[in-house]
Amino acid sequence: MEKTINKQSGWQLPSQLWGRGSLYLRQAFALIKEDKQFSFIYIAGTAVAIASAMVVALVLHIRMGNIYPEVNRDRTIYVGSNFTRSDGEYIGFSGYSPQAVEEMFSKLECAEVVSAVIGPEYVFHFTVCKEIGQQEVSVSPKFTDPNFFRLYEFKFVEGKSYNEKNLKNADRCVVITDALARKLYGTTQGVVGQSMQLDYLPYRVVGVVKEVSPLLKDSAADIYMPYTVQDQWARLQDGRVGYVGSLEVRVLLKKGYTREMLMDELEPYKAKYLSMLKSTTKEDWNWYIQVRPHWRKTLNFFGEEVNDASTTDLLANLSMPALFMLLLLLLPAINLSGMVSNQMEARVAEMGIRKAFGAKKRVLLNEVIQENLVLTLCGGIVGYLLSWLFITAVHNSAVFLLLFNREEDPVENVSLQLDMFFTPTLFLIAFVCCAVLNLMAALIPAWKSLKKPIVESLNQKK
Repeated sequence: MEKTINKQSGWQLPSQLWGRGSLYLRQAFALIKEDKQFSFIYIAGTAVAIASAMVVALVLHIRMGNIYPEVNRDRTIYVGSNFTRSDGEYIGFSGYSPQAVEEMFSKLECAEVVSAVIGPEYVFHFTVCKEIGQQEVSVSPKFTDPNFFRLYEFKFVEGKSYNEKNLKNADRCVVITDALARKLYGTTQGVVGQSMQLDYLPYRVVGVVKEVSPLLKDSAADIYMPYTVQDQWARLQDGRVGYVGSLEVRVLLKKGYTREMLMDELEPYKAKYLSMLKSTTKEDWNWYIQVRPHWRKTLNFFGEEVNDASTTDLLANLSMPALFMLLLLLLPAINLSGMVSNQMEARVAEMGIRKAFGAKKRVLLNEVIQENLVLTLCGGIVGYLLSWLFITAVHNSAVFLLLFNREEDPVENVSLQLDMFFTPTLFLIAFVCCAVLNLMAALIPAWKSLKKPIVESLNQKK
């Protein structure tokens, strides 16, 4: 009864599907053994195509994906500022003062975490050593508040971050990476409480975090410290405009809240402050608040207004790399299609005999596609590995660093992280690339070959 139902309904049991799939696999591997030269060239061509497309996908993933410690990029908003007088005079700071952070951003309902960081344009490299007289190491610092370690989910090897009291008192305390700890102390344990000389001033280590790749520019540094330590930058502002400063505000939205809700919540604060500013200075002011999600900050091929960050705009910016990836797959697919066509010509007689014994075109077409899909997947795996090797080989080059806005602040050695290379999303992209390449390369020549009449196929010279 069960077999009858299966036959009438058209669906098959998992055991039947598995049996048919294993049959196709055996046929595919038999084909590989029978024509090794064809298989090698097909796999190699596929590998190059997939590797080229995956390099583009990997670069996009590193720039936009949720990667340690920036695991909430999809909810992270970067807020900048632009104050001008009515006559167009620009107040030369693109961020906020601690006063603005306290009076405006700390009260946002839609924010899970609000962090203030000194903008990169105000930060330079420092030298650090364990003690005066010992070998100095050049380091990249980042001046933050304690919420920075909540916004980005750092993994602490030892200790913890500095607190609000340290920030308020401008205490000389630092969080360092495990890589720097090994350079200075030869270990990552027992480092908390140790002192170091940063530009010949004593600092105390309060925490050690797992190193972040410099490709993640928003969170990467060798040393993290309270921004109040650099008071001349954190509080530097125009005397007339108290909200202007050098702090970039970063907001982690609560789940369910959107960037537009954040903009709406900021609007009353903006109107209130401009009114107070006008009554105090007797001048008219313009205040442009830049509200950028992470993808807009890092992906902006067309240079539109930064506050235009709709889904349509995201798709428009992704269309360029998507078309580039399609082109990288299309050109090799044309060559592979020619190879498949020649192979199908050699198998015309075989297909004719099978059609003479009742095999349907659909079944034969599925077999050809799945046989080529096995070859394509083999090439895809090799291509995926090649893309890893390529990025590993060039990750310290100036051209590669240019893709991550590191041309003005280069680093000596770029570390890479495993989650940059392998995620479910990247695996899905690689599989889709393989499937698209397989269909473009195998479908047309196989269909043309199977359309030939049985008599013509049987008379085809072997």
